[in-house]
Amino acid sequence: MKTIAVSEFRKNIKKYADLASQEQVIVNRGEGKAFAIVPLDELEDSGYNPEFVNKIMKAREDSKQGKGVKIAIEDLWK
Repeated sequence: MKTIAVSEFRKNIKKYADLASQEQVIVNRGEGKAFAIVPLDELEDSGYNPEFVNKIMKAREDSKQGKGVKIAIEDLWK
């Protein structure tokens, strides 16, 4: 693990971006503020919950097959 100051990171962004693919790089801004430089493909959170995506895909397929509930617009607010 490599810990550097933000000023050092600014001077050598490419160097530390490349290094982050091989080891953890921590950028310290002082006063308890630090950030990790992490390659995008190593992030755990893809932004979408796989279970939620599967439900959407199933609903899309069900809709194509005519499965579902139809609601008339005039009945929507009754």
